[in-house]
Amino acid sequence: MPTDQEPTAEQIAEVRTTILKKLEAEPPAEPFHPNDLRRLKESDVWITRLLKVYDLDVEKTNTRLWDNLIWRQSFGVNDITDKTLNQEFLNDGSIYAHNKDRDGKPLLIISIKKHSKSRNQEDLLRIIVYWVERLQQESNDKITLFMDMTGSGLGNMDIDFIKAIIGIFETKYPYVPNYILVHELPFLLNAAFKIVKTFLPEEALKILKVTTKKDIDQYVDKDNCLKLWGGNDDYEFKFA
Repeated sequence: MPTDQEPTAEQIAEVRTTILKKLEAEPPAEPFHPNDLRRLKESDVWITRLLKVYDLDVEKTNTRLWDNLIWRQSFGVNDITDKTLNQEFLNDGSIYAHNKDRDGKPLLIISIKKHSKSRNQEDLLRIIVYWVERLQQESNDKITLFMDMTGSGLGNMDIDFIKAIIGIFETKYPYVPNYILVHELPFLLNAAFKIVKTFLPEEALKILKVTTKKDIDQYVDKDNCLKLWGGNDDYEFKFA
């Protein structure tokens, strides 16, 4: 259960020392990326955010941070650039960042209408990670995941893909989600969405909101809403 309480300097130091000692005693087969090691050694932000997510549980934070370092290395997170991504998926407007929610947090938009199970899931997840990392570098703030279901049908619904997205936010970026907005869920997909909710962690369920054109402005004001969603913004995606 996340806490608003700030960790003590001692707790932060304990996590850092434990990870660095483990690194010395059990070096991973693939060395961790210098950027991640620098972030671990020189800044308290990463450790602080994890400690708060895990309710100041130092042991749990140690485990998750170590797992995160291993994943970041194996997934090549620090080496992902717009040039290394699947260019078709990067440029087709299926996953992109644009505008902010009412809390001022960036929207990471996933257009489910443009998805199909035939698309390579790893390529898509790399684009999601690219955007999360890019947005984190820009503001180091929370992000609202906006799942745009407008016009989607059964052929677009891919429970494994949604599961994988949630998994990335739950285990790799647990401190990042502000809201998970599911917008204009078609009636046909209600049953599938109920299945999705069964594997969502408790914390995700708390920030999950199903919205329609009538109530989206509770979370995203009209000027930050695309016309497609019932807002005033006539933006058309072009990667930049």
